[in-house]
Amino acid sequence: MNIKVANLTKRYRNHNVLDGLSFEMKGPAIVGLLGHNGAGKTSFLNILSGLVAPSEGSISVDGQSVFDHGELMKNICIIGETGNFPPHVTVAQVMKLNQYFYPNWNNELAEDLLVQFSLKKKMKVKTMSKGMVSALGIITGIASEAPITIFDEPYIGMDAAGRQLFYNLLIEEFSNNPRLIILSTHLVDEASDLFEDVYIMHEGKLILQQSYEELQSRVFKVKGKLEDVEQYIAGQPVIHRSQFMKEHIAVIMSDGNEQLHSGLKREAVKLQELLILLSKNQRREQIQ
Repeated sequence: MNIKVANLTKRYRNHNVLDGLSFEMKGPAIVGLLGHNGAGKTSFLNILSGLVAPSEGSISVDGQSVFDHGELMKNICIIGETGNFPPHVTVAQVMKLNQYFYPNWNNELAEDLLVQFSLKKKMKVKTMSKGMVSALGIITGIASEAPITIFDEPYIGMDAAGRQLFYNLLIEEFSNNPRLIILSTHLVDEASDLFEDVYIMHEGKLILQQSYEELQSRVFKVKGKLEDVEQYIAGQPVIHRSQFMKEHIAVIMSDGNEQLHSGLKREAVKLQELLILLSKNQRREQIQ
């Protein structure tokens, strides 16, 4: 399914948490929606899911508005950081309710995932640890097989082994049942290899939209003597400059075709570092 966002704005009092967003997001793919706290990610995802109305603009899925469209809403599953399930229900009741919420619900898959995450059907949500409740949300999202499946910081309280299980299951399920999966996470480098496309937000605006493969090839550090670095980066978009002792460092977005001069070194830039640098640039531009 394809999402089209046009001049999307969400205003609370006098503050725009989303500020004229316009972009497209196409599936099937696993995409990363990234940004620091307050970037507007959750607000966007809540509007996409029909949970919150925009102040201005529109958002559509395959040409249809997500609002007042019950059938379309059945094709979207959102799993948030918290509050996904009533505290008094059992795991068994959640599984039963999910069959009514999601037309593509895969009960056989859900049963298998309960075993993998060591969840018992008699457990009540209010008696479960945060990690267990997160696992229940992950099971719901994966087994929903919804054409648009959203995970918004889905693994609070889960240890590294639990998160790795989630990543492995996500890849396996996407291979078996391709769809548009949106993952919003602060554990950027840990999850980065999952992403086909990357969307970075900052203070309600989209500041980068790129395939992860292109980012890996186009964004890198150049290190060396000042004159050599300056000569290499001339005419290319510079994201960041720094100096360590006598070594000068530039992070650039390049087509990657230029040959490195003798004495220059090239290093990869991790996605988390790129997110930080781009956000700093946005704040610096606002101050200026």
